[in-house]
Amino acid sequence: MNLMQTLKSALVPLLMLGWASAARAEILYNNTTTDTGDTFFYFNGSYTALGDQIQLASAGTALQAQVEMFNGGDAGTFDAELAFFSVGTPVGALLGSFDLTGISSVGLDVIDMTFNLGAGLVVPQNVIFTVTVSNMSNSNMILGVDMFEPPTVGSSDPTFMIDESGGVYSQLGTVDEDVYFQLSGTANASVPEASSVVLLGIGLVGLGLAQRSRAQG
Repeated sequence: MNLMQTLKSALVPLLMLGWASAARAEILYNNTTTDTGDTFFYFNGSYTALGDQIQLASAGTALQAQVEMFNGGDAGTFDAELAFFSVGTPVGALLGSFDLTGISSVGLDVIDMTFNLGAGLVVPQNVIFTVTVSNMSNSNMILGVDMFEPPTVGSSDPTFMIDESGGVYSQLGTVDEDVYFQLSGTANASVPEASSVVLLGIGLVGLGLAQRSRAQG
């Protein structure tokens, strides 16, 4: 095996290892640790959708999302839609939406929902999500999104959330808290800098030359 073959066989596995590590599924955003004890109810302002503007740890491909709600009323079932938007004024283009149907509540209970995002949704680092509820089987259900703070992965401005009413989106003031939300998926792979690859190659070349010199000695 010549020197170039030796270098290639050593360098390629190292690069593949780095890219594979970057491609593993991970938490992109997490605000599920510290409960403020607050719930923001849809009926407070006849809101159709409630959500938040968040900054992920990295842009990437989202695969699964978790949302927590509270029903302060009677038992029943409902549907929920999770939508993602680019950041705008305040909401930009729709990136994708996902549905859960027939969600059950016994009344006066916490409702944890997991949305599987199919083949995945490509998301920027700054993104908006909203949750819309519909088809409530009992008009006495009182649904709302739970509030937590602070995020442990990623970040969010705790002074506002996002609401939609009558087809109009706006920023809604909050008191040092963000909507409960977790997003997991695959972060964008970080490609090694060219300078790092060159230095690694030089080191391997030097190692090959040193080994050859010893063999000839």
